[in-house]
This record gives sequence, C-alpha cells and structure tokens, in this order.
Amino acid sequence: MWSSLGKDLASFGRLETEAYFTIDSQEAAIVPNAPSTATENDMQTSLSAALEFYPAYCFSLSPTHEAWARLTARDVHALQERPGFEGQNLYFHLNHPIKWIRLVGVIVAIDEWPTRWSMLLDDSSGALIEITCRRPTSTSIAAHSTEDPNLLSISLAKPSVSFEGVTATGRTIDLSGIDTGTVVKAKGGIGSFRGERQMQLERISIIHTTNEEAAAWAENTAFRRDVLSIPWVVSEKDEKRARRKAEGLDREKKAREERKRRKQRAELDSKLSALEKNKRKAQEESRRKAAEKEKERREEARRAAEQEEKERNEETARVDGKKQKRERDKSRREHERRLREQEYERLKRQKEN
Repeated sequence: MWSSLGKDLASFGRLETEAYFTIDSQEAAIVPNAPSTATENDMQTSLSAALEFYPAYCFSLSPTHEAWARLTARDVHALQERPGFEGQNLYFHLNHPIKWIRLVGVIVAIDEWPTRWSMLLDDSSGALIEITCRRPTSTSIAAHSTEDPNLLSISLAKPSVSFEGVTATGRTIDLSGIDTGTVVKAKGGIGSFRGERQMQLERISIIHTTNEEAAAWAENTAFRRDVLSIPWVVSEKDEKRARRKAEGLDREKKAREERKRRKQRAELDSKLSALEKNKRKAQEESRRKAAEKEKERREEARRAAEQEEKERNEETARVDGKKQKRERDKSRREHERRLREQEYERLKRQKEN
C-alpha cells in the first residue's frame, strides 16, 4: 500500500534519528536490539497476571488515563486490551489505562483517500504506525478524477502539500506543511483498522530543530522511567474515596436523569394538557359555529316562511279584491238594469195615459 518512496524514507528516518541521539541504555525509551512486539506482548501478558487492575472509577487517579502518554509505535502495538473495556479504545500498559497517546517521528508516507488522510510514521522503535484523520466533506477530491476508476489511493510525492483534516472529536486541524520526511509530534487516540493499531489524530505539530526533537525524546524517556516502568498503585483509602465519589456522581447522574425525566414528563403533560385544551376549545368553537349556522338557518327559514305567508296573504287580498270588484260591478249592472226597467215602465204608463 505504501509507496517505495515511503519505504526509502522510513529507512532514512531510522538512520537519521539513530545518528542524532546517543541515550544511556538504562534510561533509553528505544533500545536498538529490543525484543519484538510479539515478545513484549507475551511479557506483558505474563506480567498482567501478577498486576492489580483497578475498576474504571479509579481511572481519574491514573497518571496516564487523561494524559498524553509518551509512547513509541512499538509501545502502541504492544498495548493490551482488558475484558470489559472492549470497543472503548482503552488499552493498558502494565496496569496503566491509556486512551490518549503522543508520538514523535518522521512521516515516511502519505496516502489520500476519498474520506480520510493516512500518514505512516516511523519513530525508529522498530515498528511503524498509521496516523489517520477524516477529510472535510467540502474538500475537493480532484486528484481522484482520473481516467482509472479503480485508483483509490495516490501517494503524495510533491512537497509542501496543503490540506486540512477533521479529528475524531470533530476538530479541524491544519495539515499544511506535513509531507514525507517531516518530523512531527502527533497526539491522538488509539484505534484499529483491519486488526492493526493506528492513531486517530487530534493534534499535530512540526518539529523544526534537532533540539526540539531531542527534548521530545527526553520527555518520552522521563515518562517511561517515572510512569510506565512502575505499576500503578492505588491505596485502599484512595480507592474507597474514588468509589464514593463515583457513587455520588452516579447518584447525582441518576438524580439529574430523574429530574430530566420529570421535566420531560411535565413538559409532555403540559403539551398534552395544552393539546386537550386546544381540542376542547376547537370543539367548543366548532359547536358554537354549528349553533350559529343552525340559528342562521332557522332565521333564514323563518324569514322565508314569513315572506311566503306575506305573499300568500297578498295573493289572497288580490283574489278577494277582484271578487269584491266583480260583485260591485254585478251590483252596479243590476241597479242600472232595474233603473232601465223602471224608466221603461214609467214611459209605458205615460204612453197609455
């Protein structure tokens, strides 16, 4: 996977680093002829049987749990897992719990993938380790728009490559100036990919001078001498205090969760009450509107009935008026007829006389 250039630089980095330092063998963090990682694993496994491993509530007392453990790549590969802590990216050196690590070495290869950056670090410990971080989603992956669709990785052989990365905790880090041959100080968590340990990058800085590098290795040596080489011991008093603190924190956590549940329940009850109130209000409004509509319908029906009664009365009045007029006309004609008959009788009597 790694480029031939990376392998050459790895060899060069080991030679160059070995030429820089001469460290007393009693304090050396890196021993040139040290046993293999497999042998170290066997040694740690045999030591683990005689060590006392403390519960997780004691980890706050550990000098390594929340610290940047100054390790080498070979140390990281030799870290042990413990039952009950699987999947938490928590490992052990002797009985020291280790979650965060710091490495110092030379970058010997860089690979660019569609979703992540991958760098190979050589710290002359006899093992290499991969350092990885995600790429921002907005980053252009123009390097992958080649004619070969099966090209998944491109080794960056050109100098001064500028890019950004996103850590496992969501921080954006500037990786400008990081290239093959760059000596760096890298900090991050421990992960694994296809069974191989790797660093999940959180912070990285370039080491520009030999003095800086020597100081970093001196820190590694002091950390190994003062911390890692001595089994972690917690007194019974401190363990009880840590347990009481954890139990208190658990009680506080449970109390917070209970308060949160009560608050959520009260909010839910309030929402349900508001919904029920709104529902009743909507029903009352619906009934009110239905009553108003019914009232309007009845009023309209009443007005229609009154109008119909009025029209019927007017029609009756018209019919009665016509009838009365016909009767008056008939009476008038009858009166005129009688008058004519009387006039005829009078004229007839006059003529007879």
